[in-house]
Amino acid sequence: MSGPSLSRAKVLALIGLGYVASVAGGVAAVVVVDMLIRDDVKDASGGMVAFGEMIVFVLATGVLSLVPTWFLLKLCVAMIPRALVAAELLIAATGPVSWLAVRDMATGASPQGLPQALVQLLGLLIPLVAMPRMAFGPVLLVTEAATFVLMRERSTRALLVGAMLMDLVPLAMFALHIAAALPR
Repeated sequence: MSGPSLSRAKVLALIGLGYVASVAGGVAAVVVVDMLIRDDVKDASGGMVAFGEMIVFVLATGVLSLVPTWFLLKLCVAMIPRALVAAELLIAATGPVSWLAVRDMATGASPQGLPQALVQLLGLLIPLVAMPRMAFGPVLLVTEAATFVLMRERSTRALLVGAMLMDLVPLAMFALHIAAALPR
């Protein structure tokens, strides 16, 4: 015998409340860290303290957001599975493009023969799209893995494995590059 089920609106409201609680938990973590830092350190290295608190906020909020994200994924798999997989595949496809664009920009290559306006647009694409996409690659990888667990169709799971590889390969190459640069 099952209990009364919640309406979709109530489920979405609870998920939203979970995200609000995650942000509140992130703020609480920053407040705790701020109370532990001495005033002379705050005065001498205000920028470093602010950056550290931002990292604490992002990490705490991210970890606390795992629970509502799981329920949101379960709801999306139940209600809009094709749209969910299509969105994940589209976002995953931007990963290798972002890594290649940043790599190309880092080598100092400039596109020849393109109008100046297009070159400037490509210049804005790096910090506004490519870098955030690269930074959120591990988050997307976890989301794809959770969707893989929730999906039952073999063909959908195969597509999700391909999407995970589009994030895993560049991340692994980056990790190998960093490991090779470490002093021995």
